[in-house]
Amino acid sequence: MRISLSFQFTHITTAILLLALFLPGVQASDLTEGLNVDFTNRESRSISLRLGSADGISAQMNFAVIDSAGIQIAEFFPQEILMDRFWSGPFDQEKFARIRIGDPVVTIKLDPEEAAQLRKQFQGRTVELREKRRKRRLELMEDEKVDLKEQINELDVESVGLAKDLQSLQEKIKREKNLTKRRVDDLQEQIDELRDERTELSSERQELLDKRDSLLRKSNPPQDRIGDVNADISDLDRAIGVFNLEINDLREDIRDLREESRDLEGEINELRDEQRELELEKKELNMELNELEKELMELQQKK
Repeated sequence: MRISLSFQFTHITTAILLLALFLPGVQASDLTEGLNVDFTNRESRSISLRLGSADGISAQMNFAVIDSAGIQIAEFFPQEILMDRFWSGPFDQEKFARIRIGDPVVTIKLDPEEAAQLRKQFQGRTVELREKRRKRRLELMEDEKVDLKEQINELDVESVGLAKDLQSLQEKIKREKNLTKRRVDDLQEQIDELRDERTELSSERQELLDKRDSLLRKSNPPQDRIGDVNADISDLDRAIGVFNLEINDLREDIRDLREESRDLEGEINELRDEQRELELEKKELNMELNELEKELMELQQKK
């Protein structure tokens, strides 16, 4: 297996060297420099070569990609030179499809007319790809514009619905407030009446207490009469207790009514918060749309 691989490598290398000797413009000495395709970019149909250093590399130099069989695939020149690599311009689709990462690259010599023609071809493809990308970007931006407008329209519909809900809730709160006020007034009136009755009962109780004290101060207290007074006092205590319970129940009813009113106020505050957030979102989307339309206009003017 090792012998077979070694033989294949030797065979390929020999073929490339022989090609370099007989192919016009290819320098055999360049093959020893170890240049090869390091990276390919399918979108831009370009390749890059990694260098130890970009020193000595210029845009006036010409190169060729050689396949594993020693056949020249395509000629090119450095279009973008970086610190440790350079990029080609766009190849035509058929030639780019034949290039593989690892393919050897050699320098070649072209006469001025051939070099100018090569650069003209790459420049034409560069302009073509740039225009293609521009149109694609325009399409994407138009789609984004449509999407933003749809989002804004949806928010407008939601905003209208929210405004109706808010108005409806405000009207409901107004009605509930009026109803709550009337019910609270009625309950308070009942409480006041119960308090008046409780006050009367308390006055009667005090009179009975005074009467009992008077009987107890006698030298021979009448126990029967004192027992009757105590019974009456107990009856009044029970009646006053009932009044207290009724008053407490009515106060609880008032608290419940006021709590319901506060709950409605809380609902309307939540709706107002939601409305503010929605308006803020619409504002942000409109700003984004304006920026997009501005960018779209600038891109449409670049041709």
